[in-house]
Amino acid sequence: MAKNYKDINYFESRPDIVKIFDDLEAFLDWCKMEGAPFDEAHLYNRESWQWRNFDKSRRHKKGNVERKPYLGKNPRYNNNERISS
Repeated sequence: MAKNYKDINYFESRPDIVKIFDDLEAFLDWCKMEGAPFDEAHLYNRESWQWRNFDKSRRHKKGNVERKPYLGKNPRYNNNERISS
């Protein structure tokens, strides 16, 4: 008996293919916003300046992390409350 291929969704079983298309779409959007020339061959190509700049723009930036509150240098202060001596 023949298998019914209409019930099989190829992209549900292949998340790696979905990631490639998502990256390609994001790369196209970035090229449009930056005015860079778009070429599909530059996807995942580390020698391409477009891909390097796109990849760099998607990385986590250190300045976006939340900083801890400053407690001071004096060890007698704990959580901004003075310890009586």
